[in-house]
Amino acid sequence: MASNEDTQPAAIGPQPSQVTDTERLQKLNTDLENIPLFMTHLPTDDTNPAVEALKSLISEEAPEDMAQKFKTEGNTSFHRKRYDHAVTHYTHALSFDHDNNKLKVSLYTNRAAANLELHNYARVLEDCKSALQINSNTPKALFRAARACIMVGKFDEADECCEWALRLDPESKELRKMQDDVKEARRALEVREKEQEKRENARLEKREMVQQAVAIRSGLTFDLSPDNMKKRDLYAWEVSEHCVELDRESAHLLWPVVFLYPESKESDFVQQFDEAASLYDMLATVLAQPPPWDNQQRPAYTVDSVDTYFLARPLGGMEKDERLVKVKSTMRLATILENPKYNILDGIPSFLVLPKSSPFTDQFIEHYRQQRLANDSAITKSDK
Repeated sequence: MASNEDTQPAAIGPQPSQVTDTERLQKLNTDLENIPLFMTHLPTDDTNPAVEALKSLISEEAPEDMAQKFKTEGNTSFHRKRYDHAVTHYTHALSFDHDNNKLKVSLYTNRAAANLELHNYARVLEDCKSALQINSNTPKALFRAARACIMVGKFDEADECCEWALRLDPESKELRKMQDDVKEARRALEVREKEQEKRENARLEKREMVQQAVAIRSGLTFDLSPDNMKKRDLYAWEVSEHCVELDRESAHLLWPVVFLYPESKESDFVQQFDEAASLYDMLATVLAQPPPWDNQQRPAYTVDSVDTYFLARPLGGMEKDERLVKVKSTMRLATILENPKYNILDGIPSFLVLPKSSPFTDQFIEHYRQQRLANDSAITKSDK
């Protein structure tokens, strides 16, 4: 008996190709490589007449004609506002060696125009200079150089370019307007410089007033971290980004202050803490609402449920030398800062805030008590 395969009828009609799309594309590329017009690399042998014809056409293209073609492409890109492409085309055009100085000047001034739009003013000036070295009677080069000079604040040079160009083209309205632009830009710069000088004088006056106010408070002691010790041209109170300021009406110092919450490893920053206010006054504002990290129903941090401390560290001392000092929250900031034990580190006072009744507070205080005892013991032994 014949098998099923033997009795299977023959397929009728065109059969689907067994060649994949990828294989078909690879074959197409291979075939195109054999056609001279589509070759990506010309072969080195001379057996193909069509290839040799293409080589002949390329080698016979005059450099000036090639430069002109790239210039045309550059002009097209410029009119389409593709200024970076225009610069590239003009640069290619300038790479061909020929004797057409008029074309060279045109390419330099065109590239200067494109770079002017790209705000590459130094390159504008270089190209205008190159154009003028070929032909000193080139108003376009002078005009574009003048515009670049205005943009970089070289007003005297811009005036010279305008005057030179007007000798070549006395009727040019554009050049006359350019002269007016130079005058206006010069006036605007003078106004900005006067305003800047005024602001700088006001800043220096304000700085000296703060320094005088700080100096009058002779009880203030400043300490600097190693990085800030290098800032020799600054007062100790101004080494940080946020500095103490002076309220001229009240003559009070307004300090930047940090409240640290060791238990939660969080902090609050107060930009301007009036020295006449107490810690209680400020904490009443800072803790008016439970902090996000506190228990919202039963907050542990309220103005009446916390104590405040600072860490007393000898000048130039280290963390192991610190001692925990409790502060009455009703004391004015000015009084606390003039405490002989208080050193203002990097110009920003800081205080620790701890719950009055908390296992963490007990452990925290005990840690510094043990540290103090260890330091005292070490000092006693060294004295012996």
